[in-house]
Amino acid sequence: MKTLVFVGPGRIGEAVRTSFDPKDFQITVLSRREYGDFLSPDYVPETAIETLTACDALICFVGLFELNAPEARMRQANDTAIRRIAEATHRRFPTAQIITFLDARIHRAPETLPEAVRAYVQSKQSLTQWTLEKALEWGRTSGTRVNAIAPGPVLPPPNKTHSEKAGDCLTPRPTPADIAAALHFLLETPSVTGQILYVAAGQQLL
Repeated sequence: MKTLVFVGPGRIGEAVRTSFDPKDFQITVLSRREYGDFLSPDYVPETAIETLTACDALICFVGLFELNAPEARMRQANDTAIRRIAEATHRRFPTAQIITFLDARIHRAPETLPEAVRAYVQSKQSLTQWTLEKALEWGRTSGTRVNAIAPGPVLPPPNKTHSEKAGDCLTPRPTPADIAAALHFLLETPSVTGQILYVAAGQQLL
């Protein structure tokens, strides 16, 4: 049985969770109350990670989407905090696979992004670079696999203040079931590391 640690699963994570057979996977969920105030520049996740007794894979759903947000706030929420969670996990469980969540727009140059989402997407771009760097570094030192999923518009935002148009798609919009399928692929394919798996209905091509 594999032990999966879901950090900050949110709506998509909770939907994905049901796709894992409890006979094969034990899922531990670290909620916001447990993993702490990730928006603080002084954020330290070690206390939460130390509560874990096992971890075969860390699936880090932690993140924050806001329109017209300050760059520092987005970088802390969507890059720095996730790095710290993953690095604390790697120190405690060196072979645990790490899976982060990005955004289908990470390939776009900053000047082509709407100003309202620029800070958000740039924070995800920074996390993309970290994901690839750690796949190489940790793959060499401990065989650790590090991958990411870059979803498109999966669910409508719960807060209309921070809503935006879903944009054009080449296929039907992705669903939580599609995210679950991507997760299963990454978890169950030992030769895959350093990959960004787009689940975005082709939006990254447009």
